[in-house]
Amino acid sequence: MSTPDPTPGHEPGSGRYRDRMIGLFLLAAALFNPPLLGLFGVKGTILGVPALYGWVFGIWAAVIALAAIAGRAR
Repeated sequence: MSTPDPTPGHEPGSGRYRDRMIGLFLLAAALFNPPLLGLFGVKGTILGVPALYGWVFGIWAAVIALAAIAGRAR
């Protein structure tokens, strides 16, 4: 028995997949850049959590979610 071929453009070796992952990496690198992190290094809080921690963990969760969406074959 042979397995069916995955949808074109969604397998890990394809160009679309690679381009999405590169774009996600560049977005994450920009969002975790120290000058941007410095904007949230204030004493304010977001729902009781320091702003810097809220930003870092929020963006981290968003990057993981985007990677899961980008890597999911349809």
